[in-house]
Amino acid sequence: MILVTGATGHLGKLTIDFLLKKQSSDTIAALVRDTAKATDLTVQLRKGDYADYPALVEAFKGVDTLVLVSSGTLEGRVQQHNNAINAAKESGVKHIIYTSMLRTSLTSKFTAGIDHFHTEASLKNSGISYTVLRNTFYADVITMLAGDALTSGNWYYAGGTAKANFASRKEMAEALANVAADPSAHKNKIYEITSGKTYSLPEVAGIISKITGKTLNYTPVSLDDQTAALKQAGLPEFVIGLLNSIAETISSGELDFADPALENLLHRKPLDLEAALREILK
Repeated sequence: MILVTGATGHLGKLTIDFLLKKQSSDTIAALVRDTAKATDLTVQLRKGDYADYPALVEAFKGVDTLVLVSSGTLEGRVQQHNNAINAAKESGVKHIIYTSMLRTSLTSKFTAGIDHFHTEASLKNSGISYTVLRNTFYADVITMLAGDALTSGNWYYAGGTAKANFASRKEMAEALANVAADPSAHKNKIYEITSGKTYSLPEVAGIISKITGKTLNYTPVSLDDQTAALKQAGLPEFVIGLLNSIAETISSGELDFADPALENLLHRKPLDLEAALREILK
């Protein structure tokens, strides 16, 4: 039995879709907080929340492989992940597959990356066999960073001009499903999940211009100017912090890295950024 957490989120649901192409629905379970919001899932539903340890223990019973999609909640995230890992151990889960962050470390500019570093440590100390997929930023996040610029044609962002790696979330889900279907082949492995090439944000703007037929100009700005503009737009502090953290991660060159792991797990070359963005923008 494979159980996928975060099953109503984008990555979790896509992973289940790919697993259903490999095996029958009665061998797949989905962890959801609200079963009423998961009626479109055609697998076994198990109710649970990362913050509710007893519910996790119950939900994980009979599960062989746990696909632990990292929590989307920033506050108390490490504790939530630890709850899932400890509950998995108590319930007899044999293998955990965790979605982490590319090249995570204690000095990561991406604040959530530090949470991933601590979770990976907990996972390694759990005694359960594991696989870690360290995902780069989704290509899908680019449209969020550009925001209204896709309409106005002027993209102001504190991402500098360093290169970064963006990959298709759909292909990351496919790789995740491939690992979950045969976890023994990936025991205690850590994979850096990237596309085959890195791009600067000016290059990204050029690709979007080509796809849409409308010029998108990228202008790097300072973090202070970006913060002021986001505050003026009325965004909450935690959203501003997240957007600034992403900007610092990109501008520092932390994501200027490419690895063949995604290609190896897919058994083909991953989409290049133009192809990925064409799918997203359509």
